[in-house]
Amino acid sequence: MTIGELLKEYRITQGKKQKEFTHNGAIVSQSYYSKIEKNAHHITADSLIELLHYNNIPLWDFFSRINQSDEIRHQQIKEFNNMLVEAYYDGDINKIKQVKERVIKSSLSDKDKQEELFLIEAWLEAMKGPTEKPNKELRAQVKDKIFNLPNFNPSNVALFCNFMHFYDLDSNKIIARRIIDQYLNSKNIKMQVALIAIIVNIVVFSLKEKRENEITFFIESAKKIKTRPELVFYKIVLYFFENIVNYHLTKNEKYYYKSQNIKNLLVKIGMTQYGKVLENLLTTYK
Repeated sequence: MTIGELLKEYRITQGKKQKEFTHNGAIVSQSYYSKIEKNAHHITADSLIELLHYNNIPLWDFFSRINQSDEIRHQQIKEFNNMLVEAYYDGDINKIKQVKERVIKSSLSDKDKQEELFLIEAWLEAMKGPTEKPNKELRAQVKDKIFNLPNFNPSNVALFCNFMHFYDLDSNKIIARRIIDQYLNSKNIKMQVALIAIIVNIVVFSLKEKRENEITFFIESAKKIKTRPELVFYKIVLYFFENIVNYHLTKNEKYYYKSQNIKNLLVKIGMTQYGKVLENLLTTYK
């Protein structure tokens, strides 16, 4: 894959036009960039690095994919990670163990295998029930790994979203702010879903610790994400918690009734199990 082809792939994935991708031509002119994607012009190293930084594309991820063998490796790791996320949301521990066997038998390097196997153990740890003994050492390793990342890619964002309960609230807020700063303007639906899910978790954790007055930044950030059909459910859930927070802060019953109405709506459209979860929360935070 050429540099131009790879830049085009990242640009399309982010849902950006060439003008947006080049910072309105401030990095390279739009006409010149158009020819770069078509492999008709070369791009200088300085401009390429500036372009990657501006669009939050990790340098290592980009340059590793220029090499064909690295592209195969990238796709293999991506497939394993997608399978892990799917198995996690299905609550399918056996499927995660099957992925583990596939990783061991794969053609990945020893270093990549170790990385994937560590990730698998982290997912299994996240799936433990409240009565199961936590692996504190593993959780600490996961926390350090995510907390010390200089930049976040979609896989790491998904990882953090699902492992947030490993952290204390203050650490969660620090990492969440970094991710929001990096991706708030992303037009990628999956990333927008992840951002709202992270913000909902921050709100929930803040409610548990009675620190609702500290989440204005997160609520306002979520409101900046344009509502699309794919985001409606997540925005509704966020609206539920926003009203619970307002009720706690003002003691105005109208906010509590709004949350009740949201719960009732979800039950009416068939989300009875989730409605029960929200009902329990309404009781808890009354």
